[in-house]
Amino acid sequence: MKKQLFTIVIVLTVLFSACNKHEEANHDQQESILVEKANPESIPQGNPLDKLKLDQVIISSLESKNDFQWKDVDMKTLWSAIVESDQSVAIGYQPANAGDISSKIHTVNVQTGVFKKVHDELKKLILEELNKTAGASVQWNDILIEDDPILPILTLRLTDKTLLTKLRNLQNVRYLEPMDYWPNDLNRAGSGCDGSTYALNASDYTTVTPGARVPWNFNNQNIPTAWNVSQGEGITIGVIDAGLSTSQSLLGSLFNNGDSNVGRSVSTDYTLGTSAYNSCTHGTSMCGLAVAPRNNQNATTGVAYKSGLHFIRASNDVVLDASSEKTATKNAFIKMGNRSDVRIISLSMGTPFGSGVLKDGADYANNLGKTIFAAAGTSYSWTSWWGVVYPAAYSSCIAVTGVKENGSKCSSCHDGGSVMYTVTMERSSNSSRNSLSLAASGSTPTYIGGSSCATATAAGIASLVLSTKPNMSKAQLMTCLTNTAQFYPAKNSTKGYGNLNASAAVNYAIANY
Repeated sequence: MKKQLFTIVIVLTVLFSACNKHEEANHDQQESILVEKANPESIPQGNPLDKLKLDQVIISSLESKNDFQWKDVDMKTLWSAIVESDQSVAIGYQPANAGDISSKIHTVNVQTGVFKKVHDELKKLILEELNKTAGASVQWNDILIEDDPILPILTLRLTDKTLLTKLRNLQNVRYLEPMDYWPNDLNRAGSGCDGSTYALNASDYTTVTPGARVPWNFNNQNIPTAWNVSQGEGITIGVIDAGLSTSQSLLGSLFNNGDSNVGRSVSTDYTLGTSAYNSCTHGTSMCGLAVAPRNNQNATTGVAYKSGLHFIRASNDVVLDASSEKTATKNAFIKMGNRSDVRIISLSMGTPFGSGVLKDGADYANNLGKTIFAAAGTSYSWTSWWGVVYPAAYSSCIAVTGVKENGSKCSSCHDGGSVMYTVTMERSSNSSRNSLSLAASGSTPTYIGGSSCATATAAGIASLVLSTKPNMSKAQLMTCLTNTAQFYPAKNSTKGYGNLNASAAVNYAIANY
């Protein structure tokens, strides 16, 4: 009997031990937060590519495809671009095997749960790898640029090719990209900030009560006719740009001047620098086109002259090249997304390089119901061969470009398959005579062109439409704009549905919603 009892105890012990090991194995499997991809890349050998060679690789891709994505380059090219820039790296993270999180990124909580676990494991891995070298003592704050509290993005300063390769080989890393790489032969300073010095032509505007000037091209979009029905009251447009002028009172103390005296509000914020105001005139022009008051000061009126304005400065100019500008624009999208009063966003800035950071920001705001109009791109001598820039090319944005009176592409505008709408904003015979908007100061209008101007105008038109039926959905708003546009129901291969028709769109909204 004792022998049988002893045997039973042994059997139970073995079974219990086996069960424990099985549970521990399952536990270990569940705790494998970081998972390597099935076909990992090798660590780059030798030295990084020099700047000349790297630039050739990047520019060649842009020229051949009119597009560039960091995910498409090999590890050596990626590592070289990080080394040859300010060494800032954006890491978009997620749980392994989570798939595409674009449509649900606005629901992610990075402060708890599985996203927090991935974040913490990545942090642990990064510090362990950096401190493998004898005597190394790297702290998190030594490499941290931004640990986004809303979106699953880490921005760090890294150059170690072994660590970078390990990160890129993880299923948990949605993207790994340099934030500041820019080719040497592409000018990256001051773009879009200087303003036009071309003398004002009297045939490029008409004067309406109570003394405001209407830009000539507003008639091409039937905007004055739309004003008989809607002026944008009750809607707030969010503009993300490079700064406002402190000297333009029509976007400040005189925002409710003239026929715009409806108690609408103007507010400002910034995600770059220390103020919403700087010397770049571009933001002033964009806000002027979208919402400038129908004033008695002899200045130009905006499209939606009874709509409110929330402005966020997120850049130094219109080219999102610096790492700080991409981060700031992403953060501006987050802020706009979280504002219940902002229904429409206008962004007249961009970059030719695909950016996971910009996409995450745009997806976040789009998922929260914001209608985002983004410039397809405005060329200078060094960008004439680019297609639609980012973030306009992403599906979360509505890409807008400008055309001449005769319908051809304007001299400085980009177009392509991602374009949804166009706006007439350039005289056929004179590329210097564009649309008109507020100058940095005073009431004398200034010319402003490119897809930037078309985008701000389109945002204003959308506000006129939305104002007629404020409860309509984003999809219904898009139907109003699309079904009344120039080429509907066909879509042009490079100009989308063509010119917007403000009057037809507001009447479509009234009739159908």
